[in-house]
Amino acid sequence: MADEAAEYWSAFEKETGEKVVARSIGEFYRARDDSSGLWGLLVLTDKSFRFKHMPSENWLSSMFRRADKSRPAAPVEITIPRANILSLHVPARGFFARLLGPAFQRFTITARDAGVAIEAAGEKNYLFSFDPSSGILAALQKAAAELKAE
Repeated sequence: MADEAAEYWSAFEKETGEKVVARSIGEFYRARDDSSGLWGLLVLTDKSFRFKHMPSENWLSSMFRRADKSRPAAPVEITIPRANILSLHVPARGFFARLLGPAFQRFTITARDAGVAIEAAGEKNYLFSFDPSSGILAALQKAAAELKAE
């Protein structure tokens, strides 16, 4: 299994020409008030932030997909070039939010127009959640700080 994962990430880097800095499982939310999003991979590279949703074809997920017509059956990919990232917002989570709220914290990336998003007018907000044990948030915050310094 570890060899398959290493092969996947090696192929990813060859295909994109980008070096993976951090990665996590997470969700992309099409609207701010969505209670659940599309599950997929969050990948921060040396050149971009990416979300990749690949629908599963097992019998259980296909049963739920038939019941929920709002879910796309095709892959969803979002690529935000690092240069287009304007800000990263991570809402503070108090004690009760950490205790009783969702395990995966949400964050918003505001970027210059780069694809599918929640809002319009030149700047778009992309709402994601992430696995807090992955380290992707720290890497994103470092990347955002580097962009501000430029």
